[in-house]
Amino acid sequence: MILTIISVIILIMALILLAILFIPFHISFYMEKKDMDVGGYFQLKWLRIRLLKRTIPEEEKEKKEEKEKKGRKYSLNDVLDVLRKFMAAFDYLTPILRAFIKSLDLEKLFLNLNLGFSSPVTTAEVCGFIWSIIPLLNLKPPINLSVTPDFGKSKFDGTVDFELKLTLYRIVGALLKAITKKPVRELISAVRKLNQ
Repeated sequence: MILTIISVIILIMALILLAILFIPFHISFYMEKKDMDVGGYFQLKWLRIRLLKRTIPEEEKEKKEEKEKKGRKYSLNDVLDVLRKFMAAFDYLTPILRAFIKSLDLEKLFLNLNLGFSSPVTTAEVCGFIWSIIPLLNLKPPINLSVTPDFGKSKFDGTVDFELKLTLYRIVGALLKAITKKPVRELISAVRKLNQ
């Protein structure tokens, strides 16, 4: 009886782990800048369940992080040690980056810029150059880029909205493979020592 319960628990845990690895996470990001106002949000969902949502800007959190950064002091030798160990482990870390890029799938990218420079001629040249590139980038259906010139004043406003899908199985496999290598383990211990 106890063995049956244990095997059922192990089976359920394995199924949950497989679901986390193979069912994609959905990442949404939206930001809008108009004059001096900046606003937006970042959101992470899994199985349509919102796991995380952050609004932009988050002033209270930024102030706390600034206080924490002021409190930490790193010695030059520790930073150089981490840098040396990073360079030694670099060849084992690049497969993780490749796996991360392969695991991302762009669902939507919307970018609308409103550009203006001090000279109308410069505005026309820059917008013309961007307009010449946009048709190539807009060939892929989820990508929609546009630029609106403003010849009256100097400005850089716009809206960016994108959604990504991220599956974890490739990344976890590359991480597990990298952790078996000694330079990567030394890098992890050096970073942990730096953060203590």
